[in-house]
Amino acid sequence: MTRAELDAHVRDIVRWHFSPDTGSPYWLRKAADLGFDPVAEVRGFDDLARFPAVAGEWRSVPVGDLIPRGCSEPFDVWETGGTTGPPVRIVDAQERTRGIQRVDRMLDEHGFPRREARTRPGGPTGAIAPAHGGTDTTEGRAHTGGGDAYPAWLHLGPTGPHLVGTNVARLARLRGFLYHTVDLDPRWVKRLYREGRADEARRYTAHLVEQALAVLRTQPVRVLSTTPPLLQALCEHPEAYAALAGRVEGIIWFGTSLSAEGLRLLEEELLPEARFVGWYGNTLMGIACQRPRREGDTHRCIFSPPGPAAVVRVVDPQDPSRRVAPGEAGQVRISLLTRELFLPWHLERDRAVRVPWPGSELWDELAEVAPLDGGGARVEGVY
Repeated sequence: MTRAELDAHVRDIVRWHFSPDTGSPYWLRKAADLGFDPVAEVRGFDDLARFPAVAGEWRSVPVGDLIPRGCSEPFDVWETGGTTGPPVRIVDAQERTRGIQRVDRMLDEHGFPRREARTRPGGPTGAIAPAHGGTDTTEGRAHTGGGDAYPAWLHLGPTGPHLVGTNVARLARLRGFLYHTVDLDPRWVKRLYREGRADEARRYTAHLVEQALAVLRTQPVRVLSTTPPLLQALCEHPEAYAALAGRVEGIIWFGTSLSAEGLRLLEEELLPEARFVGWYGNTLMGIACQRPRREGDTHRCIFSPPGPAAVVRVVDPQDPSRRVAPGEAGQVRISLLTRELFLPWHLERDRAVRVPWPGSELWDELAEVAPLDGGGARVEGVY
């Protein structure tokens, strides 16, 4: 995408959200207080800086007011983890499904496990889900045959109102896996840590590991998706570690930061047979999937955001209008630019290093993502 194409995309999205026939009640009301005419005066991406920060208002507005009148699809409601206060709510119809199709393609680039085609007397069974986007016509009906044809995917992480659980379920189905879950309530864990109840938090972690073991003991788990602290807890449990080392071929980690040395230890020493792929993201942004490593990379893990649906840039925390230079660290700033949801800009709670790449004049790749220093109370816990 060129800069001219990004600016045209911004104009199209702004017209959609501020036109009476297609815009959402929220943005149509908001237009009266902006002090400028968005349709006439927003000519490109840089003009989004004229809008106020509004994500905080999405903690309390009736979530139906965010749905554009021009969208006829059924919408779902998702919530953030509540790390910095009451959860922010968004709506989604198809955009996050398209995002998962992008992640599916990127996992193929990593050589991440996918269910193999299997045959039996009388013909093939268990067709593989398509690897490169499009509609998955095998979902829910083509996986026939004996139980040994079904590899398992274990998700040890949030479900409930948190989008990650549904995203992983979609991805597991696309890749031909049966999806097993162990639910995690991140808000409860963060509360325990904030209140200094670390012993209870450790007991809760042990409870999660016990539930994961119930799946690992009985199901042919080949893929695991979880957070770095929970992955560490599994590796510290002898039986769980033996199951991971003996059978798991792919691991997706997300939710909390993971140092380069921690990732190296996992990849090279603890679980060298597994393919590791990291995700950076949240309910607002979607998933910035780790891209495959390239010759010359100076970072072990580099995340590639889903532009132009989410344009991510690394900016100066003291002057968010200034983008940091490639190789410098700054604060993550996102803009959501789809017909389903419009968020002009939002400063995330994270710091990252801006990674130079051929498309970096539009949006940034990210490395060394971690909580922003001086950003107020922040509890990672296990998510």
